Amino acid sequence: MEKFKEKLNSLRAEADEATARADELEVKVKQLESEHTSKDHELLSLQIRIKNLEEQLEKTEGQLKTTSTNFNEADLKAEEAERKVDSLQKEIEEREAKHEETLEEYQRAKAELDELGRQFDEL
Repeated sequence: MEKFKEKLNSLRAEADEATARADELEVKVKQLESEHTSKDHELLSLQIRIKNLEEQLEKTEGQLKTTSTNFNEADLKAEEAERKVDSLQKEIEEREAKHEETLEEYQRAKAELDELGRQFDEL
């Protein structure tokens, strides 16, 4: 009977150890489940952030495309305006040269007229 009691005590000790071990494992499972839930929330949050960033990227790329198009159009208009300015400056130079020629002709004609007027007065 003594052996039986020892065996029973031994089995009780093993059962207590198993229960303690099971309690420890339950705590660990709860901790891991909590970490898993936390990681799931973090993952969901990151997925939402990724989606928002992708949408923002698409929007920004659209704005960049529009801005690039506007810049190219403005650049073309600026080049056209520069060509027009160059053309107008050339025209101004030509007209100034023609004006100088005309002024010189006028001065010669006036001098001739004055000379003829003097000659006419002398007659």
